[in-house]
Amino acid sequence: MIGNIFSSQKGMLEVNESGKALSLEENLEKNASLQEKNEEAYELSLSEEGWAALELSEEDKRKVEEMKRIDQKVRTHEQAHLSAAGGYARGVNYDYVTGPDGKRYANSGHVNLDVSPESTPEATIRKANVIKKAALAPADPSPADKQIAANATKMAMEAQRQIAEEAATAATDATATADMREDR
Repeated sequence: MIGNIFSSQKGMLEVNESGKALSLEENLEKNASLQEKNEEAYELSLSEEGWAALELSEEDKRKVEEMKRIDQKVRTHEQAHLSAAGGYARGVNYDYVTGPDGKRYANSGHVNLDVSPESTPEATIRKANVIKKAALAPADPSPADKQIAANATKMAMEAQRQIAEEAATAATDATATADMREDR
């Protein structure tokens, strides 16, 4: 009957096998030992080894496998964007969930892209083409990816319109200059 506990007015009293109350030193030693074991158990529960020792149910094992599959798919998808984006990528962000095994799995993500126009229409067209390529790089572009590609197409069309306007203005200016020379 080691560990029997009796209630008294002053609190709890622990007794040994013979029913005799434990001494203060024995209580302190036992409490220190229990605290040490609790701390070790807590540390183990936070570690990979602790989670690995955890026996998962078949359903939890299926969940973990699905989470691993989604994690790999998300990482591959975002890596495709990142690889195609060149210098316009500003890093990858992932959202995570914790599985029944205690590990974190990516369940969504995004690549931050610089989608601002460049200083010249020609440079903006080049950039828009890279952005569109990066948005559509994954095997399965999301609706958001397709929208980014559409916005990049609009950005390139606007830059092309600027080039045409500048060419028309230059042609008009050249014609006006030539007319002025003829009038002299």
